[in-house]
Amino acid sequence: MAHIWLLQEENAMLIDLFFSFLQIGLFGIGGGLVSVTLLMQQVVTERQWLTATTFNDLIAIAESTPGPLVVNSATFIGMQLGGVPGAVVATFASVLPGFMIALGFALLYQRYRSLSLIQGVMDGLRPVIVALIFVGGIKVMNNALFAGAVLSLRLIDPLSAVLLAGCLFILWKWKPSPVIVILGTGIAGGILRLLIE
Repeated sequence: MAHIWLLQEENAMLIDLFFSFLQIGLFGIGGGLVSVTLLMQQVVTERQWLTATTFNDLIAIAESTPGPLVVNSATFIGMQLGGVPGAVVATFASVLPGFMIALGFALLYQRYRSLSLIQGVMDGLRPVIVALIFVGGIKVMNNALFAGAVLSLRLIDPLSAVLLAGCLFILWKWKPSPVIVILGTGIAGGILRLLIE
């Protein structure tokens, strides 16, 4: 009897993972950073699978490793909650909508790309994507600097603020590869945390 109950719990978790990441994959138009807002809403606010701090760590790791942010996040969260089956289900659900939509749009665009209506739609989508990336970036910055609390200079994490300012300056002044900045900041942050604590 207990074995049947555990199977039902596991199936329920896999179903939750599937539909959560299906929504993120379906509505995360624009990819990576746009999806951060949706991802945070699903896994931190609604489902409470992760804390805001763990979510921040997840985003940092997912951005630092090869592959799309949502797929990396889905694999990690799925593995944490449901083992290998959870990782497979969450990853599959996160890429399924994008694959189907991209395939459909590619076929339609190939056929109707010369229509002015299609060009107008594409022009209209660009500002929306920029706004979604901006909002996602602000939320991640708020979590990194203020631990998700209401913005207050008293709550700011000084090390995170210094690293952020340093990264912005380096990116602006010398325009290095983002990979070098990510790796350098990760190493510097780790060393500084060890020295401070």
